[in-house]
Amino acid sequence: MQVIKKTSYLKPLTKEFLEYLLPSISAMWVFSIYTMVDGMFVGKGIGPMALASVNISMPFINMIFAISLIISIGASTLISFHLGGGEEKKSNEIFTLNIIILSFLGLIISILSLIYLEDLAIFLGASQETLLYVKDYLRLIIIFSPFFMLAYSLEVLVKADGFPVFAIVFVGLAAFINILFDYIFVILLDYGVKGAAFATGLSQFISCLGFLFHFIFGKSKLKLTHLKISFSTLKSIFLIGFPDAITELSTGITVYLFNYMILKHIGNRGITAFGVIMYVNNLVIMTMVAINQGMQPLVSFYHGKRDFIRIKKLLSLSFKTILLCSCLFVFVSQFFTDYLVSMFIDPSNLTVYQLSKKSLKIFSYSFMICGINILLSGYFTALKETKKASLISILRGLIVITCFIFILPHFLGSFGIWISSLLNEVFTLCISLWTFFRFHNHLQKHL
Repeated sequence: MQVIKKTSYLKPLTKEFLEYLLPSISAMWVFSIYTMVDGMFVGKGIGPMALASVNISMPFINMIFAISLIISIGASTLISFHLGGGEEKKSNEIFTLNIIILSFLGLIISILSLIYLEDLAIFLGASQETLLYVKDYLRLIIIFSPFFMLAYSLEVLVKADGFPVFAIVFVGLAAFINILFDYIFVILLDYGVKGAAFATGLSQFISCLGFLFHFIFGKSKLKLTHLKISFSTLKSIFLIGFPDAITELSTGITVYLFNYMILKHIGNRGITAFGVIMYVNNLVIMTMVAINQGMQPLVSFYHGKRDFIRIKKLLSLSFKTILLCSCLFVFVSQFFTDYLVSMFIDPSNLTVYQLSKKSLKIFSYSFMICGINILLSGYFTALKETKKASLISILRGLIVITCFIFILPHFLGSFGIWISSLLNEVFTLCISLWTFFRFHNHLQKHL
């Protein structure tokens, strides 16, 4: 999410939207693609069981990103709103509070997770076959987790500071470092999942240092400042960031629930197949979140200006962008399935390869709808309608998917597992649209 410059109010809206959309999508795509490359090295360099183990570990990574997101999005929304009202001092106080909270939470999470590492691995779904892999991978990820959280937050805030190109440069640098060290540690030195985890953690550490350098020594407009902790501000940050955090956390919860049911109905080969799906799904979700982040600061800014005409146009632009990307993702998943799966699984592993192809084709239909739900939740967040945003996020990420994933396999077998995501998105969309139209009908009466 980005802070809007005061001069932006005079720009054509489409140009303004693209100025914030393109850096967001670029950063998210770089991050998603190098995550996929990480999976390719694990799947082809180590084997399907290692890929399954990394997939089992994913809910933990989603959790730390969700915690970072709840603080970052909440802080960025408030920063945008206060700058729209000309309150720069308040924006700097919120920026400082964001850094302090994330540093503290990251340290606590790392300490507790290392103490209970084996319990955590078992809770995530590690079996006797995958437990050692999961522990090896998680141990290093946990050590670097504070840098994961800070790097993600600072990437959002450096764009908010008006330096979107700088954000892309450091995300790109992190991607290059990750890929380079994946090749060194996994392929050349044969360090297995430990090497993959170290490469990922090191890339986030270097990215974090680069962003910190910008804010401490660079020409940043957002500055660290002395502050008295305001519990009302803290409450607002959590309430505003909660819906977007649920969107990220829902990915981890979805992985956890799917892993549980797949192990029960299919076995470890199903976990490997689902790992492939999740790498593709991550790219889709990150794209939708990026579009959402391109829209949110603008909506928050114009909400501060009480310019509802521009807010309506922004929503229309965002919806068209979401629809275009959704169609593209479904098309690629349906007609280039062999290519996508072969990036992670060697076709010689015929059983896992065929299962991955079949399951990806079914699962990918959900890509058509998920972006609309994410967009509407983000729209309500930007307007500080947190209850409505939370309703959509909790339904999509927790309640509905849980019901479908536990009920459908009893009637439809493995097909019920793969189709549950689509039905979850359809059901949530009905509630999202009902909430949206009800809100706007109410708004029209009071304008």
